[in-house]
Amino acid sequence: MDYGSILEERTSPAVLMTAREQYMRQCARGSPSAGSTFAFAHAMIGSRNKLDVKEGIVCLEKLLRDDEDRTSKRNYVYYLAVAHARMKQYDVALGYIDVLLEAEGDNQQAKTLKENIKSAMTHDGLIGAAIVGGGALALAGLVAIFSMSRK
Repeated sequence: MDYGSILEERTSPAVLMTAREQYMRQCARGSPSAGSTFAFAHAMIGSRNKLDVKEGIVCLEKLLRDDEDRTSKRNYVYYLAVAHARMKQYDVALGYIDVLLEAEGDNQQAKTLKENIKSAMTHDGLIGAAIVGGGALALAGLVAIFSMSRK
């Protein structure tokens, strides 16, 4: 599976725990900073746990909505694309990347991510077709066995 190291990178459980603890401490003191929220979201989208990834997406969407800084917004959009691709929501991921490429047409990082997302789509599509094909063969085999046993 070589469809992009950024899509394959994972956050270690120790880093996830530390990021969550730091973020929760800031939340307990009031509203966490954008930097702290981004660090937390970035760690969460690297988790193997889909609920963590969803939590990271929620944080990034809030940052995108609330933060005024253009450079920060670029990062939020990029990592939202990464997160949605990890959730296999490729259409949403490509939507974010297309928005980024519309604003920054020469952004090589975004172009590479778009290629990686398309590769992941192809890979998952082929696996999905193989699973469906295998299921159809198994069903056909069962039908053949049952029809022969009736004779």
